[in-house]
Amino acid sequence: MKNIKILVVEDDPSVRELFKVLLEGEGYEILQAENGMDGLKRAEQDSPDLMILDLMMPDEDGETVLGKVRSNSALSEVPILVVSGKYEALDRLKETLGDGNVFSKPFEPTKLMDRIGELVGHPDDEE
Repeated sequence: MKNIKILVVEDDPSVRELFKVLLEGEGYEILQAENGMDGLKRAEQDSPDLMILDLMMPDEDGETVLGKVRSNSALSEVPILVVSGKYEALDRLKETLGDGNVFSKPFEPTKLMDRIGELVGHPDDEE
């Protein structure tokens, strides 16, 4: 069984809990941050296999975090999924991240989980 770490950067506690339940139920290890600055620190400390990023957060917004992660050589290859209700930014981010890596809130859990599996595999896959 592989240990796959997913960092969820989301300011809404109920949405963070939803991600925790969904992802831990599939065997992923979940790391959480409630704002952009904490998300950057956690990413640098814990080297996640994937990040799930909200856009509208206090202090550093998700687009700023995305830019900083992409410019950090240790993190630049980490896949990032944006899940946000900031609809005007989503089309622009689809051009940058790819259509399959941007989800609007509310999101379809099955589609999100399928995309996570495509990007990082499943914990129960053979190593």
